[in-house]
Amino acid sequence: MQRVTATEDLTSVEWRDTNWLERVGGFQNQQMVLDYFALSPFWDRHCNNQVLSMQTQYNDLRQPYEATVEALRKMTGIEFAVVHDQPPVWIIQKRYRRGPAPDDVNPIATYYIMGANVYQSPTIYSVIANRLLTSLFHVNSAFKETQSMMDFHPAKGYSWKTSADTSKKSASSSEKSPLTAKSASTNTASTSHTAKSNLRAQETQVFRHWMDRAIETASIKVTQARQIIDTPESEKMNATGAIDSPNSQLRDDISGKRSRKRMDEGNTTNRKKKATK
Repeated sequence: MQRVTATEDLTSVEWRDTNWLERVGGFQNQQMVLDYFALSPFWDRHCNNQVLSMQTQYNDLRQPYEATVEALRKMTGIEFAVVHDQPPVWIIQKRYRRGPAPDDVNPIATYYIMGANVYQSPTIYSVIANRLLTSLFHVNSAFKETQSMMDFHPAKGYSWKTSADTSKKSASSSEKSPLTAKSASTNTASTSHTAKSNLRAQETQVFRHWMDRAIETASIKVTQARQIIDTPESEKMNATGAIDSPNSQLRDDISGKRSRKRMDEGNTTNRKKKATK
């Protein structure tokens, strides 16, 4: 079975041949419509219609359109057929035939002839995609217009511009002299750059101020928490008295040893006295 390939997008192409129409006297039947369409760039040179046309090109076997349709039903592959005939509009369908049944076809593309002009009909996908792109363009334009009506202040945040602000700006601009307006137009770029830099500096200062406040508040909370944790130990020390230090313990040990030594010396002297007696 022949593979169905995608059709080239020629929706931006318009083709016509008025000389051919004047020579034949216009469209007399559907076969003449297909003959005229075969001259356009939309025609597929490998279709079944072209095969039948080549078979009857150099003899008198030229058959009417109904016979051509019957012969095409016996073949499989790409074919062209007139599916709508209402002058001055003719609709031609490019399709892939799979069997002899009239409906055993798969549409590939649709073309139409309006007067003498031939066009390719856009697909539903392309129509929806273009409509979506158009709607998104208008939505984006609306967002940009809304953004131009907003005003931002580091301390207050975002706010809508009022009519009073716009009237003040328009009044101030109208009061400017021509020379002032000319000089202002020459210095617009530098002024806007300076204004942006000043705004950024103000935002940075405000941010640093609030960060310092936050750090200071956090440090105060930490010190208070430490005081709360250390308070029971200090109260306990005040109630029970000072805890003996290692130096005081050492002094007590030395004094105890001295008293024991004195007692031992007294005992030895008493023993000597008894022995002499």
